[in-house]
Amino acid sequence: MRKLRRKKKTKRFIKNFAFILAVLIVAFLIYITKDSWISYFDGIVDRARQDTAVVNDGELAGGNYPIDISKKTNTSIGKIQKNWTLFADTTFYVYDTSGDIVYSSQASYSNPIVAESVKRTLVYDQGGYSFMVAGPKKEIYSKRLDSQILLGAVGADGSVAIVTQNEKYASYLTIYDKNGSEIYHWADGTMITACAINDAGSGCLIASTYARGGAYRTQVTKLDFESDKEVMQTPSFETLGLAIGYCDGGIWLIGHDKMYRLNDDGGIVMSFDYDYDLLMFSMCSKNAVLAFEGAGGDGGGLAIIKSDSESVFTERQTGNPNDLYATDSAVYICYGDRIDAIDRDGNLLATAPTDTVYRQFTVLSGEIYLLGYRTVEKIDFTF
Repeated sequence: MRKLRRKKKTKRFIKNFAFILAVLIVAFLIYITKDSWISYFDGIVDRARQDTAVVNDGELAGGNYPIDISKKTNTSIGKIQKNWTLFADTTFYVYDTSGDIVYSSQASYSNPIVAESVKRTLVYDQGGYSFMVAGPKKEIYSKRLDSQILLGAVGADGSVAIVTQNEKYASYLTIYDKNGSEIYHWADGTMITACAINDAGSGCLIASTYARGGAYRTQVTKLDFESDKEVMQTPSFETLGLAIGYCDGGIWLIGHDKMYRLNDDGGIVMSFDYDYDLLMFSMCSKNAVLAFEGAGGDGGGLAIIKSDSESVFTERQTGNPNDLYATDSAVYICYGDRIDAIDRDGNLLATAPTDTVYRQFTVLSGEIYLLGYRTVEKIDFTF
């Protein structure tokens, strides 16, 4: 029996040793041949996502495109109804989809800022005294004020909010109707850093920021243009308010280090702390998308916050986007080598390669208009 047990033990040892030796040999073979197969796995996640996505060819449109802007500086692109817009140097242009100029308007501003809505585009001179409001076919009106302009916003109905600074108040809000008539005023002892007008043009949201105890604090106020008292005012949130907007059933507040989704009464529904420096953002009624920059410029991440859920889609990225744009149906992201459209859960819907680095873009009826350093291009983009 002892001999039999020793024999079984020896056979078990030889079997285990052979198994371990085989594993080591396979691992060694995998290691020495890795250069011949490992490249197959590069981007395998992206390929899996693209298998169900529309791959557009990224072919540039002909005709009037590309539009030469090589002699222009300080350019930005946008859209208004069925046309796209270009602000370059001191001129605001409206183009049709064929690339023909519908009209242009002079705006000799030192620091022009462009804000857009469906029907109107607002261009104001931040730190200056002038602003203009443009429609799809002509300039609607322009004004020169006595106080310096801090910021502006334009509503879907064409109404405009202009925040100025004077000797009495840190911030003074003036609302103009679609014809340019003053209809509302609001004085604020703190700095208004963001404003949004509701779709009906009957009220707005403002974010007022101040510093206390070495930290930024932001308070959100809801105003009705028929009342001289605030409709709602929140306690202060410990962040610097960069943007504010309406979402389905509530309010977006984007801070420099944290984002909040509030209900209509100003209560916190959810909040999201940033792990990286905020690079850019965009928001609409259903989604808010944030892009972050990692340490050393190696890429940070992307986050999509939904208006109807407390879950947040986050994704680490190896590179930083150049521009992004949120709609209710998709989030568009412009990278150095492609344009992507993803859904609210981060699934890739469509993509298109780009041969040139573009700084900005705008989306219009299944087409994307791309602003580069020397040209404006156009590509078809469907999904």
